[in-house]
Amino acid sequence: MGLLAGCGTIDSGALKQDGTFWHPPAKESQAKQRQLQEYSNAHFIPDLSSPALDLPMLLDIAFENNPSTKKSWQAARIAAAQSGKAISIFFPRITISGVAEKSEANSPMLKNSATAFYPAVEMQYSIFQFGGHAKYADAARQLLYAANYQHNRALQTLAHDVQKCYFVLDSAEEAVEANQRNLDDAFVAYDAAFIKNQSGLTNIQDFLQAKANRSRAEFDLENAKAQVELARANLAAAIGVPISEAIRIVQSNDENDIKDLDINVQDLIAVAMQTRQDMLAQYSVVTAKKDITWTNSSKLLPELVIGGAGNRKWFRDGNGHFNNFNFYASLRWTVFDGFNNMYDVIESRAALRSAEQELKRMQLSIASDVWAKYYAFKSAIKQLGAARNYEQSAQESFDSIVIAYKEGLSSFGDLMAAQTQLAAARRQTVMSKNNLSVTVVDLAYAVGIVNFENKNNIEQ
Repeated sequence: MGLLAGCGTIDSGALKQDGTFWHPPAKESQAKQRQLQEYSNAHFIPDLSSPALDLPMLLDIAFENNPSTKKSWQAARIAAAQSGKAISIFFPRITISGVAEKSEANSPMLKNSATAFYPAVEMQYSIFQFGGHAKYADAARQLLYAANYQHNRALQTLAHDVQKCYFVLDSAEEAVEANQRNLDDAFVAYDAAFIKNQSGLTNIQDFLQAKANRSRAEFDLENAKAQVELARANLAAAIGVPISEAIRIVQSNDENDIKDLDINVQDLIAVAMQTRQDMLAQYSVVTAKKDITWTNSSKLLPELVIGGAGNRKWFRDGNGHFNNFNFYASLRWTVFDGFNNMYDVIESRAALRSAEQELKRMQLSIASDVWAKYYAFKSAIKQLGAARNYEQSAQESFDSIVIAYKEGLSSFGDLMAAQTQLAAARRQTVMSKNNLSVTVVDLAYAVGIVNFENKNNIEQ
């Protein structure tokens, strides 16, 4: 009956039927609440009470708090432990045991019993395997180096993400300012159309169009404000803190400080091939695969092992004790195991070829990435200059047309066209400034030259 009762609840945690929402048992819900509370309290909450955060401060918070780099750090620690385990093969294996036994002989002619206690120790040591053990340890060490390189790249990736989120938020705030100016211009056009309509110098259609244009500018401003909050949320996620209105940033420096590069793209590609941490990690992986291939090949050859064992047995009935020791040297050679070792060699060779092809793919990808980011940066500098000239010209045109319209020397259509052009020019300037900042960050990340030794110089 107890078994049947147990079977009745064996699927209590499973869904009863398809298309229904699963509700956890009360015990599970309570456990999850405790777990959520435990992990929420474990999070580091930085001090965001300062008036505004600049980029170095944001990076400090991210390095302290973002879980992605903590995960890569733990992966490196795992690789370090595995490397330590691989080195343990060079030490002898020693086993200590203790045995208590009771024996009894009972026959018509003899009746005897004895109780004995004895400790035993056994040692085994592989002293030669054609370099297989050494290559196995070397492979583990190379995988440790690969994990460390990947951790470095994770730090660079985090810095890249934080910088991009910072510039996107900075651009979004500038877009709010630009849309506020567009709204001010819309009010100028509205007021001008209102005065002329009240004076009977223009028709109601111009006034209504100016009113509609003002409403559109108000909509664009509110939409820009929403984009600021979206960018703020993305930045909070990047630095690893809960979203809060307290996350405010210092506006970025003037992009006039960003100068064109005096290095050609081929030199940058050469630098990337030497500094990209993910590619250096892949080099270590290739080396590890070579060592693993050697290790598996050595399994096809003999192995020389030495060992020994000994124990001392005491008898409870006072019959004394005796010692038992033996030492040996053994040459082991697995001549047939169903081709298991041979398939290990084949598998490791294929894994090596795959790692080599991945390295080649990365080299091609990095070269293409640096090339594209380099010319995107070169273009972004010129685009920003053109956008600023465009905005200046559009501003001058709008100012002159406003005066001409008020004096009756220009039409309302000219005024609307000039305002639309100025709004577009402002948007273009904001986008170009953000694009230039992002292309600088992208190019540095593609080359792999982000320096973490001095976070205050991360932008340089």
